[in-house]
Amino acid sequence: MDEVVVERVLRIVELVPEGSVVNYGTIGLVASCSPRYVGRVMKEFGSNVTWWRVVNAAGVLPEALLPAAREHWDEEGTPHTHEKVSRSAFVDVEDLEELWRTHGIDPGSG
Repeated sequence: MDEVVVERVLRIVELVPEGSVVNYGTIGLVASCSPRYVGRVMKEFGSNVTWWRVVNAAGVLPEALLPAAREHWDEEGTPHTHEKVSRSAFVDVEDLEELWRTHGIDPGSG
């Protein structure tokens, strides 16, 4: 895996505000990689970032992660049902790009 892209994905995940989520595709657009690549990064390296804020397009996480994710969602006030995050919690690509532009530090820029 490309270390710069991995670091970029993880830094973008850390910018997702408390109480919100983003899907793999949105992160991929901002990080210039595919949603599947984002999924691989999260699976291999995501345990040290706010992983519960990254869900699929339907607002779902793998079943094994749901119990811990629900605890985080409750603590942060993320709207959700027992199975998935509500659409109202999603950060759109324009907002995530703005967060990246204003607060992100691209690992590939120096």
